[in-house]
Amino acid sequence: MPKSTMDTITEYYAKNLDELRSFANKILNDTEESKDVVQECFARLLTMRDSIIPTSVPALVHNMVRNVAISIVRHRAIVRQYNKVETATTSAATESFEVRIVASDLAQEIARHIEALPDKCRTIYQMSIYDGMKLGEIATALDVKYKYAEKQLGKARKIVRKGLRNVV
Repeated sequence: MPKSTMDTITEYYAKNLDELRSFANKILNDTEESKDVVQECFARLLTMRDSIIPTSVPALVHNMVRNVAISIVRHRAIVRQYNKVETATTSAATESFEVRIVASDLAQEIARHIEALPDKCRTIYQMSIYDGMKLGEIATALDVKYKYAEKQLGKARKIVRKGLRNVV
């Protein structure tokens, strides 16, 4: 009496279960997932048993196990790539936020030190830094001597630098 396809599949499963799990594990490096892959492949075979030729079961099973295992490996690679992109995006957003906070704090600290300068030093320093004026232009605008403006700017820079020494 010839064997049915169901008998051939069942017999092949019983004889080659460990070998197929080992084959899947070589691709996946995960014993539990390898067991699931082999089980899934045999479940698929049983649902399509009417269209299977009994002599093709060994080759069909190996191809199915390999293809499912490779699909899982590809899926893992896509997940890893997505996680890298997601992590990089989150990291960049966090880093950008942190940079803005530090810059804001630094700007506040600089403003505090500038406000603490004597009036003439502060005016000359602000004209130099914020308005981008040269010393000659500042001296002319304030109607002071060039050397006086230079000395006041140097004094202001020194005071602000000293105040920011522990901040930066």
